[in-house]
Amino acid sequence: MNSLDSEESAQAANELGKRATGGFIWALAGFLAMQIGSFGTYTVATRVLGESGVGVIGAALTVVFFVDVLLDLGMGAALIYEQEEGQTERTQVAFTVNLVVAVVVALGLFFGAGLIDGFFKTGEPVMFQVLSVLVLAKGLNQVPDAMLKRDLDFKRRARADLTRSIGRFGIAVTLLLAGYGPVSMIIGVAVAEVAAVVVTWMLVRFKPALRFDTGIAAEMLKFGAAMFGSRLVGMLWLNGDYLVVANQYRSNSKEYGSYFTAFRLPELILGSVYNLYSNVAFPAFSAAREVGPEALRKASLKALQTLCFFGFPVGIGLSLIARDFTLWWFGAKFEGAVMPMQILSAAGGFAAVGFASGDLYAAMGKPKLGLYFNLVGTPILLGGFWLVRDRGIVWIAAVHVCVIIPYSIFRIAVANRLLGTTWAQSLAALRPAFVTVVGVVALALPVRLGMAQGFGTLLAIVAAGLVGGITALFFGDRQMYLEVRGGLAKLLARFA
Repeated sequence: MNSLDSEESAQAANELGKRATGGFIWALAGFLAMQIGSFGTYTVATRVLGESGVGVIGAALTVVFFVDVLLDLGMGAALIYEQEEGQTERTQVAFTVNLVVAVVVALGLFFGAGLIDGFFKTGEPVMFQVLSVLVLAKGLNQVPDAMLKRDLDFKRRARADLTRSIGRFGIAVTLLLAGYGPVSMIIGVAVAEVAAVVVTWMLVRFKPALRFDTGIAAEMLKFGAAMFGSRLVGMLWLNGDYLVVANQYRSNSKEYGSYFTAFRLPELILGSVYNLYSNVAFPAFSAAREVGPEALRKASLKALQTLCFFGFPVGIGLSLIARDFTLWWFGAKFEGAVMPMQILSAAGGFAAVGFASGDLYAAMGKPKLGLYFNLVGTPILLGGFWLVRDRGIVWIAAVHVCVIIPYSIFRIAVANRLLGTTWAQSLAALRPAFVTVVGVVALALPVRLGMAQGFGTLLAIVAAGLVGGITALFFGDRQMYLEVRGGLAKLLARFA
């Protein structure tokens, strides 16, 4: 490669970095808006319905998690991987396939609501029938949404997320306060998704057409099938514990309500950032692949550094505030959620490693690797849940930690081998996360152990954790400290 080619490659990589950074910021804004609305709605539900009602909602939302995976078949991922522009024949074929799948799944939910309710024992089969509307809306939105992701146009995509957030909160809370019970949450989610479909179609000026070409569909499904399989098995990884807890404690929805509540804050903070990072990472990795292998290596190491620098300290921090936050925000009746939340938050921090490399393999044209990872890890995790199911929800939460740590180490090793990076480079990328965790624990843990439960303790733990983390980063990794400070200054200047 001559000097001109190198210069052009560097410029392309820098431009991609700017687009990816801007996309992440807007994706963060949109996703946080959606998660805050969801968290606010859930908070109202805990006040109105109590632990038993929350357990019923948790069962319905567990079904929603799996429906999200069933609808895509990887067609949207194929569009992102191919990096085509505009609305092409392949776009319309993907839309047609997704629409057919959505209709089939919606009919299955509507007519199979009784069987699904029989598994969860909620006594609310109408909830699962309402979900059929949500399925149709999501099916209509898969391809237009993938087009926004493909183009790293997360600024406009944030408008659809804001629509979901406001719609879900407004409709669900109104119905909850009117006394319509757990189904209020599902109606709110379904109607908000319909509104988001309208917004998304307007943003991309989508012109739907029913097209089917066997060759195009087969080619896209060849790539998408591995993505679909990986996400389906991955959904069992992420939500298999809900199924075990729901089935084991279906006669005790209070226990399920505590376990579901234990996930709310980690999901709001960690889950939001991980998922939106994944939304940006796949198209960004795919674009970096087009620039060259060195750009992809740098992007991968930066992803590992950034996501773990966020996930490790925040996971530990959430574990430290679990007692005070849960009892202050949800009330003493959810005391059973405290210990599971402490454990799940720590496990959620380590999950950053998997999310940092989760979309890398697909972007390299090797989506089956992600599937293989999940096929190995998921049975181990589910088997652990099943073995300890009689011991209670704390033991089930502990299984996450026992599996996620060795699993994370294995993922780093495979990424190093595939990309040509080394353990020295990976550990250097993890250094900011480790030193920050040491600082957070050093100052915040004594506060947590030495003060009685209360809102004041919550604030004191957060303050101590921030001071400890910033101080440790300043002395332990000055380069990352300066990078974070500069990034925050630019962000504030942009909004100012």
